[in-house]
Amino acid sequence: MSQLRGRIQLAAIVGVITLANSLQAQVVRAPLNEGFARTSSISMSVDEMLGTRKARALTEPLLGPGYPSLWISEVQFKPLRLMKLTWTDDSGEKKSEIVRYMVYRVIRRDYTELAGAEKAELERKLVDPDNDPSNVLDPESSKPLQMPRFILRAENKDGSIVHEWQDEISIAIQNAVFERELGRKADGKKLLNSIEAVKEVEEPVASSDPDVLGKALYGVAVWRNVDDSADFFSVQMSGFTNAYRMIRAEDGSNQLQEKVIVQRFARPGDQFLQDEMEFRFIDDGTVNISDLQIQPDLVANADPDGDGKVRVRYPTWIYVPRKVQVDVPGADTVLRNLRSSDAGDAENR
Repeated sequence: MSQLRGRIQLAAIVGVITLANSLQAQVVRAPLNEGFARTSSISMSVDEMLGTRKARALTEPLLGPGYPSLWISEVQFKPLRLMKLTWTDDSGEKKSEIVRYMVYRVIRRDYTELAGAEKAELERKLVDPDNDPSNVLDPESSKPLQMPRFILRAENKDGSIVHEWQDEISIAIQNAVFERELGRKADGKKLLNSIEAVKEVEEPVASSDPDVLGKALYGVAVWRNVDDSADFFSVQMSGFTNAYRMIRAEDGSNQLQEKVIVQRFARPGDQFLQDEMEFRFIDDGTVNISDLQIQPDLVANADPDGDGKVRVRYPTWIYVPRKVQVDVPGADTVLRNLRSSDAGDAENR
């Protein structure tokens, strides 16, 4: 009876957390101040926490790495902004350039806090030695790395991508942004570029911590030579969790996907007299259900039209493909926790 009660409680936790994720409820978040206008909060289902310890059929996404290796951070950010730079080149000609940038800050979080009053029960299930045997022969020798990466995309109104730019490193622009955004209010803060922000993942900061913002890491993403005529943009932020999933592509190959944050913007202007006040947050939109981690029994409620899309609040966490070759021998019998016979049956099905 106690085991049955435990399974029911865990199922309830899965349902509550996954439903909250699909609605992008802000459960764990730091205060927004100093011009920081949006937060990703954190989004993690129990399925993702279980990772490869849970047996999964070939038709299901393989989630990893699972608790306790799994980590995630809250990312807060300001709106997209413009900066006009002027300089003189070697020939003595005066030149100018308009760059786009976005300032952000990162706070490592404890995703088990999403369970609320059920946190202790969730942690007990996640450390069950029957599910997660201790590795005493080959312990981890170092902490994982946080490796931020920002992609700015010009889009059509329907979200289809026109062009994309990866953030660039420019110390001159970085220093100019620091003076504009922090300046005298810096109070010891550093504004890091995407190389300097590559750091070992710190211990999670509790939502009850009174100095949560004092433990944040500040950074800036910079983009140059961006299309001035685009009316819609999105920013894809990766490197703030090590959650991944592997799915079967249409050609039968394994496709690796990473979990990222997406925020969309509208800019109803043109290439003349550009003003950063033209950038507006897009708060609502639709994404493909396949990009989210939603339980099958919730899909009907999430997708009443049956068009394969679900409404979300931006910023939102989604899974996107990574351009890597995935060839893991025995993945179906090892990573999926399937016995060889089960894998063979699944293949035949």
